Amino acid sequence: MNIKLLDKIVSKGQFIRPILNYVVHYLESDRSDKNKNIINYINVLKLKWDVKYDEALEIIDEELQKLKKGGLYCLILIEKIDILVKLSRNEEIKEVFNQLKEEFEKLPKYLRGIVVENLKNVRELNFDEKDLQTIRIWSESYENAPITKGFILLSRARGKKNEERYEEAVCLNIEAFKILKTIPHPSGMVQALNNSSWWLKDANKEKALAFIFPLGFYLGYYFHDDNLKVFNSLDTIFQVQKNNNDPLVYESAFIFSKCLSQLNKAEGESIKNTFKDIINQLKYYVFNLDNNQHRSTPKLRDFIRKEIGKEKIPIDSMNVSERTLKEFLSAKTKYIQPSTLRNILDALEFEITTSTPICIIKELKKKDIDKKFEINLEKFKNLSKERQISEFFTSYLVHYYKEEIDLKKIFKEIEDDSLIEERCDYYTKELINSIFERNQKIDFNSLLTNVQEPKIHTNKNITFTDHPFYLGRKDVVKKFMKDLNKKNLKEFIENYISLDASQKKIIERFIMNYGRYYDLKDIPKEFTPKVPKEIDPFVKKYTLKRKPSAVSFYVFEGEERGEFVEIIGNF
Repeated sequence: MNIKLLDKIVSKGQFIRPILNYVVHYLESDRSDKNKNIINYINVLKLKWDVKYDEALEIIDEELQKLKKGGLYCLILIEKIDILVKLSRNEEIKEVFNQLKEEFEKLPKYLRGIVVENLKNVRELNFDEKDLQTIRIWSESYENAPITKGFILLSRARGKKNEERYEEAVCLNIEAFKILKTIPHPSGMVQALNNSSWWLKDANKEKALAFIFPLGFYLGYYFHDDNLKVFNSLDTIFQVQKNNNDPLVYESAFIFSKCLSQLNKAEGESIKNTFKDIINQLKYYVFNLDNNQHRSTPKLRDFIRKEIGKEKIPIDSMNVSERTLKEFLSAKTKYIQPSTLRNILDALEFEITTSTPICIIKELKKKDIDKKFEINLEKFKNLSKERQISEFFTSYLVHYYKEEIDLKKIFKEIEDDSLIEERCDYYTKELINSIFERNQKIDFNSLLTNVQEPKIHTNKNITFTDHPFYLGRKDVVKKFMKDLNKKNLKEFIENYISLDASQKKIIERFIMNYGRYYDLKDIPKEFTPKVPKEIDPFVKKYTLKRKPSAVSFYVFEGEERGEFVEIIGNF
């Protein structure tokens, strides 16, 4: 195994995991005993990415005892110091740093960049001035490599942030983002955007909000919803939107809750312990889109009573009977109909904040959906039936609302020309509306300068746009749908509909990753996955491109890979 080529792909970070899965598959089919050290190194990377640090350190220590000093030894040392930093084990960090310092001059040049990149990302409190000077000298020679340069810029940004020079820090983050996007290195890209927004949230909340759209977009584009890295950024998005009274804060909370539900028990407990603040608030921000009655809570009654009194609104202008209103305000009725609440809200005008009762937000969102749907249903019907099915399926795959949708029923109504507004629930309406949402262009050079004035949202002007997380996912799914043979579109979807929930998730994962790795570049030829014979008929039948199909296949690990092969056998 060529360590130089291995270093080239490993430097791309976690995004390159399916390539490493392919490498392991290749090495194990060759001679697993001969390649055991490299396989163990790759397993260390995967354990680190899965936040299984103790297991990773156990393998690292075993390998360091067996390996001769050299390239692979150095790569494993780098992973050790990275994990030790994450565990804040400062004394051990110093030991490994000294080992790397001793070995640095003996290393081949192609490995020195990754050493510099890693050490520059170790917090400065771990080193004295002499050690820091050593890192700076190394950096001057090796920081021009794009990945190394990107992460050195992120490190410099943290330094500026520690000096409370936030705008300088953010400028460095933007520069780092642009460099890392060319690779691409999704973890670094998202880190740059996340840090920018988080650091600005208290200093300048409006500027912090400007980074939320690209952060949400690239989070949805590159990361699957069971990736533990999504939670830190979703927390940032939620907190910044909350500070700005942004209407999308409710969808961010919903997305967080759905991603949390994808985790196993151990992972879920870890996230709950780390993000207690947002998790404790979820119940105040997450709502469904059903048309059920609302509970008459003291908070809701007090809010309505206060707003009616403030505006001195006569009851006869509310399109609500005096008796109904009085019984509601006096708590004689335990529930209020959605239509009644909406009529009351229509007669009032008030500012929306995060303390506004959640049932009011729900009705305002439903009203916004209705308003858009009046226009979009006609647009939808003007599309060809094939396009209607393709676009709706794309929207369906992107949103978590899919769990509430009867896809078979919707497609039958499309085929029969019987899809009418009265038959569409709010989930269906929302997915059709989403088809006509367009991505906003992101000008990274103006993120700090073109900042909108604080917007005051009222019940009269509030609108709920599609969340950038969904827009990122939509871009990914569209790549798959574009290549999918239109002659077999209906058959593909019918096969998908026939699957159980867990099987559907596997197919969805393949579709998403097909798009995510669509434009993957700069992978050495010998490390580029080939379409395995097990999925070749599927790839050919649906006219999928071979490279993203192969890479997406190797995203699956263990039994899941076999399950995917079994599922597509029926396609």
